[in-house]
Amino acid sequence: MLAILISLDRTLFLFFNSTISNPLFDGIFTVITHRNTWIIPAIVAAGIFIFREKKRALIVLLLLIITAAITDPLCVRVLKPLFHRLRPCHPSYFIDGRHLFLAGGHFLLGYKKSLSFPSAHAMNMFAAAALLTLLYPKRAVWFYLFAVPVAFSRIYVGVHYPLDFLAGAIVGSAIGILVFYGYQYIMNNIQARKLKKENTK
Repeated sequence: MLAILISLDRTLFLFFNSTISNPLFDGIFTVITHRNTWIIPAIVAAGIFIFREKKRALIVLLLLIITAAITDPLCVRVLKPLFHRLRPCHPSYFIDGRHLFLAGGHFLLGYKKSLSFPSAHAMNMFAAAALLTLLYPKRAVWFYLFAVPVAFSRIYVGVHYPLDFLAGAIVGSAIGILVFYGYQYIMNNIQARKLKKENTK
């Protein structure tokens, strides 16, 4: 079963990474896959958000920071070492410039020695999207329109397998949901204590 899953994963990787590749996608996904690309837009968006939402914006941003503080270390320090899956572009797979089992791969970022499973980009993006969707359900489509291309770009440029993307998306979404309901639980307890104090006066 595991062998079939890995074989399917490699087949899908070659489809998304190589079969559909073209100069336009090369340019787009090479840009959006880098975190530095999002810094200025994220700062501008956060500034506008704070200006419009005031106190609520600070709470939302704090929840996003807490979420990232969970997902990133969990992925990089716990899950990746635990599963120890090499990236499709790992240098140990290459001999004389040819890939040992992914012939035809399109490795736009060159060789990467770091580990692959799960994708930290997918975990972080989907955790944030899940959290924001619960906070702002009507804007869910916008959150995922940002998360999906960024996470998918990691497959397209050749640094992750589709299964890395899927696992990162599932675990990230679960963490985003847990952070939201953890916040709701804390706020409900605070509100209940306030009501109890008022009733005892």
